[in-house]
Amino acid sequence: MHRIALLAVLATVIPVLAHARDDPTVVGAAKPSPYAGAADLTGQMAKTRKTKTPPSDAMPKGPKAFVGSWVVGKDGEGASTCTVRFNAAGVIGGYQLVASKRCKGAVPHWDDLYAWRIGPGGEIVMADATRHGVLVFKKLNDQVWATEGGDWDRLLLRRARAVGISR
Repeated sequence: MHRIALLAVLATVIPVLAHARDDPTVVGAAKPSPYAGAADLTGQMAKTRKTKTPPSDAMPKGPKAFVGSWVVGKDGEGASTCTVRFNAAGVIGGYQLVASKRCKGAVPHWDDLYAWRIGPGGEIVMADATRHGVLVFKKLNDQVWATEGGDWDRLLLRRARAVGISR
């Protein structure tokens, strides 16, 4: 009977010790939260000396940072453009892409486009309903994204507010 109890204790303790060795942050005291008023793991309120309050209007991360109106069109002065809207609603292939019929003349393959998403390298991908990336925009600078290609073939993508369009 003692052997069974000893085996049960060892079976419980050995995995816990092995896990603690792999991830030393699991063992030890919990770090206090940097946010004012946040409770630590013991249930006591965190000390408020030099604490930060979470920013209320922080820039969202991930796809939410890209939601809004964008202007897309060929690179070149006088080229036709159209305004598209990146919505946060999930659809096949990413997130909802909404635009007027005017985009059909300004953007090649417009009839194929269905969704938008952020690619693994941070690029903006406009995809078709089968999730295939049709247009891939890579970041040129803080306000301009572009597809690959020559000056007359590539498309530019900019925030609508950056080019003076509000929607």
